[in-house]
Amino acid sequence: MASKEECDRYAAELTRRFDELVQWAHANWPKPEFPLLSSDFSESRREISQIVGRKLGDADDGPPGPASGDADRQFRDLNPMPWP
Repeated sequence: MASKEECDRYAAELTRRFDELVQWAHANWPKPEFPLLSSDFSESRREISQIVGRKLGDADDGPPGPASGDADRQFRDLNPMPWP
């Protein structure tokens, strides 16, 4: 089992490499008339944070929580949709 230090090093390296990829993508984007925005990488950044956060950080604490779905959302609509 990996130690906390190994997990921290992995998380830092993965984040650093992702940041380098984003910088490279911005610098080498071939369509200057349609530039890349930071928001273009927001979903990827969220996925990376889940990998280095919940999956990696809680690995020693037991089984992970639900991977996706309503548990990840801040607000769950409990009102049913009206019938047409």
